[in-house]
Amino acid sequence: MPSLHMSIAALSAILFATHAPKPFVLLFFMAGGILLFNVHLNTRMWMTGTFLLFFMAASIYESRHESAFTGLETEWTVSFKEDLRIDGDRLNTDVVEVSSKEALKLTYRFQSKEEKELLNEKLVPGLTCRIQAEAALPNEARNPGEFNYRSYLAADETFFVLTPKEISLEQCVMNRSLRYLPAAWRISALSRIKESFPAPLSSVAAALLFGDRSSGSEEVDEDYERLGIVHILSISGLHVTLLTGLVFYVLIRVGITRERTRLVLLAVLPLYALLAGASPPVIRACLMTGAILFAASSNIKLRASSALGIAFLIMTLVHPYSVFQAGFQLSFLVTFALVLSSGVILKRARNAIELSWFVSILSQLAALPVLLVHFAELSIIAPLANLIFVPFYSLLMLPSLLLLFFLSFFVPIAFFAGLANVLLIKMDKLASIMADAPFAVLVTGQPNMKTAVILTILSIGSLLLWEITKRIKSSLIICSLLLAGLIVSNRYSSEGEVTFLDVGQGDSIFIKLPYNQGTYLIDTGGQMPFEKEKWTERQGGFSVGKDTIVPFLKRKGITKLDKLIITHADFDHAGAAAEVLEKIPAKEILISPGSGEVDVMAGIIRTGIKVREGAEGESWQAGDAFFQFLAPNDREYEGNDDSLVLYAKIGGKTWLFNGDLEEEGEKKLVKQYNLDIDWLKVGHHGSKTSSSVPFIKAVNPEFAVISAGVNNRYGHPHKEVTDTLAKEGVKVYRTDKQGAITFKFDGEKSEIKTVIRSK
Repeated sequence: MPSLHMSIAALSAILFATHAPKPFVLLFFMAGGILLFNVHLNTRMWMTGTFLLFFMAASIYESRHESAFTGLETEWTVSFKEDLRIDGDRLNTDVVEVSSKEALKLTYRFQSKEEKELLNEKLVPGLTCRIQAEAALPNEARNPGEFNYRSYLAADETFFVLTPKEISLEQCVMNRSLRYLPAAWRISALSRIKESFPAPLSSVAAALLFGDRSSGSEEVDEDYERLGIVHILSISGLHVTLLTGLVFYVLIRVGITRERTRLVLLAVLPLYALLAGASPPVIRACLMTGAILFAASSNIKLRASSALGIAFLIMTLVHPYSVFQAGFQLSFLVTFALVLSSGVILKRARNAIELSWFVSILSQLAALPVLLVHFAELSIIAPLANLIFVPFYSLLMLPSLLLLFFLSFFVPIAFFAGLANVLLIKMDKLASIMADAPFAVLVTGQPNMKTAVILTILSIGSLLLWEITKRIKSSLIICSLLLAGLIVSNRYSSEGEVTFLDVGQGDSIFIKLPYNQGTYLIDTGGQMPFEKEKWTERQGGFSVGKDTIVPFLKRKGITKLDKLIITHADFDHAGAAAEVLEKIPAKEILISPGSGEVDVMAGIIRTGIKVREGAEGESWQAGDAFFQFLAPNDREYEGNDDSLVLYAKIGGKTWLFNGDLEEEGEKKLVKQYNLDIDWLKVGHHGSKTSSSVPFIKAVNPEFAVISAGVNNRYGHPHKEVTDTLAKEGVKVYRTDKQGAITFKFDGEKSEIKTVIRSK
């Protein structure tokens, strides 16, 4: 059966039915057409039938791809179906609504340490509870290119997040159904790992054996991400293959026949997929392995490529939207490349080291388009890191941890687990050193869909060239030129922009001038730190700098800012500056006069980057753009009215960025300057202490942007301000309503884009 050809037909049908980006629909239609006219009649019939089947299936799936609920419901009966994810005072877990069988997310904040401990013990898979809870849509992307949590959950048919007022165990009963048994076993196994293994070995054991990465160190994960090897800290296809091979060998050695061993493995693989968290790589590997075992038991010759195609067809028929998930894409692309190359490129390897080198480079080339589209950066050091860390985790740690886990049921393992822990800590330190190397990661910027298609074609071409010429050098040259072209096109584009980022209750404005003439960031947003009890502290957690601004800058291809301008020393303007500068340094930092002594600025000072005070009258020219500070006019810092006020001419428009300038500061500004502007950054997030009627009349903006958090506790923007702006005929954009707002310009052409469309 031509399963690979059918997979191409299935993918084309899914993309077409789900209205995927047109460049990718066209690419796979062309690929399918080329295959269709170069195969015999039977294969054409299989491909045509597959296309029609998957087109109908995907169309039906999309038409029914909606919730059974309105979101107005307040009473719910839900069953807990998986292990709980508890971080500090927050519970996050998956539940199923009993009557509709619809999957939901549930998030709950514990009221006390005692409640946390009680619910952690009592909330187990199968527990069914009656709760009162508000239902809300999951968060959607609020900045350009950002991860869209709502779409991600929708792909798995999860449409609402429940927030209960309380979880009362008196309103719960236990469902003893067998379907919850694997999840209960998984929880038990993870508990044993936590009890038997020291940290950080316990987190690695949980990840490698049962696919749980919730207890891992954020710093270690980040190091492995920069090295491009974070996949080895979770269950991958290689791990499933190794475990299957190990179990097969052991059962054969104890006298069980090959036929019975295959049957045992066929029965165990689905259970293991559930125990391991059922991620796309695990399901794909289990399906492939199962197909090969079934074929061997039936005396059918089945190539690995056909097994891969079968796995793809099964997974996409069940969940067509899974093709849009990064994990799914990387798993199949890399495996596909390795399978096709196994009989040509990989067999040329003269030893194990060269084979590992080839596998690593092949994987990187195959994954290149996906990595750049989803993450906008590429680990240059990944081939070397794979050469060092993959054997360590796959050939040493995995079997050792599996053995120690089973021994823990019978004998103490503290001594041997301690030795393994010492070795692991040393490897983590090596990973940290390598990740900090200046050449470790190449930030390319995020390609658009047309560029991504070109990247895909050239990636395939480089692999074919390697196969034909039998030399890796030509392929690497092509990819190097490709990456260089992408970086240059991003950095030296004729297009410029001004983007008001959505950083919640705070300000952050990105300015990029054409032809790399200047990149500036005005403020960084930030969250006020509050002292908490130990039991409420979360590991990692959301951070404006790390999770919003740095990824945005990388998607723009920015590795260094020309200027970071901190308008004043409030947390919602400067709080995230230190963590932004840690990843994206600036040539210089400009702050309001006298504000350097405020506590929030200490992190900025510690970076060692040149910090100086901006001054009224200071100006600079960059290409056609012009910038000038209009305030403050004294050296004593007293708060909002000492915000750095920046006037600019960008993209043929005039702009006024005035931080949190309040009414008194506005009076001084209009008294000293005759301003008539196109764009106004509304002061103090739309507070009624700013944007007075005389000021708005004086500066006469055509457009105004209010940066405020969704449902913020301050009530920003205040009605007085929005009414004033409306009365003066100003077109208002708000980050709390529309997400990030971008003004793009190219020569005399310009356009305004918002991430969330106004409703």
